[in-house]
Amino acid sequence: MATPIYQPPASGSTLAPDDRSCANCGSRLVRRYCADCGQPAPGPADYSIRAHAAEFVDQLASVDGKIGRTLWALVARPGALTVDHLAGRRARYLRPLQLFLVVNVLLFVIAPRVPMFTYSLRSYLTDAPPSPVVVASLVRRSSAATDMSAYTAAFDGRVESQRKSLIILFAPALALLFRALFARRTKCAGVPHRYGEHLVFALHLLAFIWLAVTGWGALGTLSSLAPTRTLNVLTIVLLVALFAATPIYLLRALARVYALTRIQSLAVLAALITTFVGLVVAYRTLLFFATYYTLT
Repeated sequence: MATPIYQPPASGSTLAPDDRSCANCGSRLVRRYCADCGQPAPGPADYSIRAHAAEFVDQLASVDGKIGRTLWALVARPGALTVDHLAGRRARYLRPLQLFLVVNVLLFVIAPRVPMFTYSLRSYLTDAPPSPVVVASLVRRSSAATDMSAYTAAFDGRVESQRKSLIILFAPALALLFRALFARRTKCAGVPHRYGEHLVFALHLLAFIWLAVTGWGALGTLSSLAPTRTLNVLTIVLLVALFAATPIYLLRALARVYALTRIQSLAVLAALITTFVGLVVAYRTLLFFATYYTLT
């Protein structure tokens, strides 16, 4: 039996002029919803307090459920999110970029002072990269006509905002690495081959790394604030376990996504770690110059 077309109320409706099309995209309505965009047919009841409350609860439950489900899959099943995404099983999870951004929020909220991503003018004046000598020379040139303490405060405030936006550059850079490593590999169904497919895995991989870094930062802070020796020892043990588990996770993710042997996974992991260290150095350097030149 053919599905009947939704018939809107005779009066008070805000539907499209032909009374049988979607007000959003113009397609035909099937029962209560549009067959193309999925939007419900609008009506006077949409503006009741009950309707607003129901929509809020529905949206909140949907988002929270996806976040929890995606984070669990990310942590418990290394590489599975990428495999599912490439196979078209995507509706149950956050999209890769959404996940990356959610984890970035967790990183900067839960562990805002992780040394890997915490920089200030003082740190640049004492540690490379870039060269502390070059940094001191540039700072003297910029702060010659202003108070040094004011310049330092302005620099630290700007670098704090810049570091959260520039961190996205890690993903396309790692995708380039995977594209280069597997450029000559025979194309295989379900295995990343195009740059965009490698980017999906890079976003998932970085999301896990940021989660691990968040855990390191949170446990490090807890260890320093632990009121008892027993709790301090426990947090240190958990910190060491997390450090040890991270490379194991990366190996399993690489093997699952790219269908690699153990030896191949170890070789790719070595390249990944080397590249990641280089990216951290490049990120720190770029962050300084981006902050410096936006203040001059």
